[in-house]
Amino acid sequence: MTDERGVIEGQGVLDLSHLSSPDELAAITRISSVGAVVVPESLAGAYAGIPVSAVGGTVYVPDGLTVRVHVGPLVVGGDGIGSPDEILVVVGVLVITGTVAGELPARISVVGSVFAPRGSEAALGRVFGGGVGTLTYYRYREGQSAPNVKMLSGQVRLTGAALANPGGEPDDILIAAGQVIITGEVGSIGYGQIFAAGQVLAPQTAQGELETRLEAQGQTVWYRSGDPRVFYDDTELGPDYFRLLDHPISLISFGDLTIGPGVTAELLKQKVTDIVVLGDVRATAETVSAVQVLATDIYGQIQVADGPRG
Repeated sequence: MTDERGVIEGQGVLDLSHLSSPDELAAITRISSVGAVVVPESLAGAYAGIPVSAVGGTVYVPDGLTVRVHVGPLVVGGDGIGSPDEILVVVGVLVITGTVAGELPARISVVGSVFAPRGSEAALGRVFGGGVGTLTYYRYREGQSAPNVKMLSGQVRLTGAALANPGGEPDDILIAAGQVIITGEVGSIGYGQIFAAGQVLAPQTAQGELETRLEAQGQTVWYRSGDPRVFYDDTELGPDYFRLLDHPISLISFGDLTIGPGVTAELLKQKVTDIVVLGDVRATAETVSAVQVLATDIYGQIQVADGPRG
């Protein structure tokens, strides 16, 4: 709850599955900025009367069953997912390794991504429901041992050498959920399959090798230089930043990027090989054309800071 009475905001998961009557929901006046809300099906009507904004997903669960909520990555074997008297709600990533052979929950709802072995479609199709996100079935041969799955989540920097998977097996699987930056030279790749759920940034020189194994659910960006400079929040860069660079870089921003006054088009072209922004770019009238030329991937708008859009 916030200081404003009856308002719930800023939570990863709001689990209301324990409530049993509309009166118990009456104390909630507004829900905002919540990753997922879990609500009993019998209270769907009462919940609909609550103002809701910026909620990633709403999961309605049947009454009378035990609700098990997991936040973040969850890796389970095919024979250990749950029991028929349960409902499994995952907010994040669910990875199932091996053939689905054991008991299953009455329902599985995922707000995020699911990765499961091929051959499990029929069994899992009966219980998946009420979630929001993507479902991917990876290659799996009947009779093979369950592959080793390595999970990367959040904001991760991964060297190209790590993709060789030293000590691993050729059938191993790499799953990257979140924002993953691959840096350095990429040589041999020791993973049979690579899945990306979110944003992956990798050197352009490795594109041919990675694309043969990579399946992406989100944005995949191939930057040009050998030195990516990454900013995760809204950022403003002035002339001193670029003057102090002693070699060209790839400029990458996950938030909005502002090219400040005093930066010239010549300075940008001298110190930046390419620009990638998963937000908006604001630049002066003098530099907006240079930004447009250097931009390889812009997921927002390029605007002139002191005038109309460029």
